Amino acid sequence: MGITFYAEWTIERGEEPSVDICIDYKFRAGLPAHYGSLNYPGHPAEPDEIEIISAKRKGDPHAAEFEFTDEEREEIERWLMENPPEPDYPEDF
Repeated sequence: MGITFYAEWTIERGEEPSVDICIDYKFRAGLPAHYGSLNYPGHPAEPDEIEIISAKRKGDPHAAEFEFTDEEREEIERWLMENPPEPDYPEDF
């Protein structure tokens, strides 16, 4: 499913100091609906998909996996869906 991408996020939990984390995730772009033809039965639309692979404290590659609350995970996934990764276009010469 998709290519692995990287994002940074800051977690703020009330009075605790904020935590900068690095997120590795997979993004798969959805497909528009196809209503079929004489030779193809078609398919319904498929939404974009996000899968968070790992999240660790920034600057500490040996840190344990960072644990999100359900609300934090939903907020991060929503943000990633609203800001999908940009294609990696070759540079113009």
